[in-house]
Amino acid sequence: MAYGDEHGAQVFTVTHPFHPLRGQTFDLLAVRNNWGGDRVSYAGPDGRLRTLPVEWTDVLEPDLVVTVGAGRAFFRTDRLRELRALIDAYLHAKEVPSC
Repeated sequence: MAYGDEHGAQVFTVTHPFHPLRGQTFDLLAVRNNWGGDRVSYAGPDGRLRTLPVEWTDVLEPDLVVTVGAGRAFFRTDRLRELRALIDAYLHAKEVPSC
């Protein structure tokens, strides 16, 4: 999660495993919903304003289901229920004769 350094500044670390900036820490300027998702804004190494998806950083706390599951669960219960409802709706639509 984003944290403050000794001066109280908000910083974040890039955590995406394949991003070239992985492991680097930047000053967090803002977290906003841009381009259809939440993104962190920061000044890049060249001083220009840059953004990254918030999921590629340590700004968000880890998903509790993932943390508690510790790699043992491949599917979340709520997602499985949603999938089951979609499958049931699809099967029901196939059974209804069309005119």
